[in-house]
Amino acid sequence: MVTDSVGVKASPVVTPGLMRRVEAVVFVTVFLDLVGFGIVIPMMPLYVQSMGGSALTVGILLGCFSFTQLLATPLLGRYSDRNGRRAVILLSLLANAVAMLLFALASYRLMLPLLFASRILAGATSGNIAACQAALADVTTKETRARAMGRIGAGIGLGMVLGPTLGGLFSGLGAWVPPLLAGALALVGFVGALVAMPETHPPEARVAAKSQTRWAALRDAPRRKALGLVLALFFAVFLAMTTLQVAFALLVQARLAWGTKEVGYT
Repeated sequence: MVTDSVGVKASPVVTPGLMRRVEAVVFVTVFLDLVGFGIVIPMMPLYVQSMGGSALTVGILLGCFSFTQLLATPLLGRYSDRNGRRAVILLSLLANAVAMLLFALASYRLMLPLLFASRILAGATSGNIAACQAALADVTTKETRARAMGRIGAGIGLGMVLGPTLGGLFSGLGAWVPPLLAGALALVGFVGALVAMPETHPPEARVAAKSQTRWAALRDAPRRKALGLVLALFFAVFLAMTTLQVAFALLVQARLAWGTKEVGYT
């Protein structure tokens, strides 16, 4: 198990120094994760096209990632509640590094099935951001939680700004270079979290989580109507985003003759 291999630590007493440490590690982890994501995702349709795929293939590929993410994220969240945040964060980062290496190999060898395998692996282990949010919730109070969560949002935003730019910049060196760079960043994030990230979920909270079923947790959630509205909003936003991810690169290539560099810079 991951918890055995990485040596999960007992949760220390929350101090201002510990809170700043967790916030810093989480920010860097999320930032590197989203830089890697932003490096390859805008150019994904062009990768698929170079391997003989169509626009429908692009949609299926992104759908495979999202579908496996849909199945796996609740399980990773449950594991995080029962066994701690650190193990899930490390697992997600390491698996993402492996997935990006498979992506680079698929780009180099023009192997579409391997590209599908890389995205399915990435989706099945993409519990990183949720675990980071949970880790911040563990060490913050009601008064400081909004600020800490805002820093996660800042890390996501900065990563999504820098990632596509790096992807466009390095795509001229070869189609396999951007995903290889993304894998290297995920590996850097893994090493940083392995060295600096403490376990934040206290043992007594893990015992309580083990005694409660998933449906009971949902039933007992406060303000379930508001939760449903938030989930519906997330669904609408990500539906629009993924539609753009499928269509944009192919559209500007057909209409403006853009390549990977121009798509990345945009």
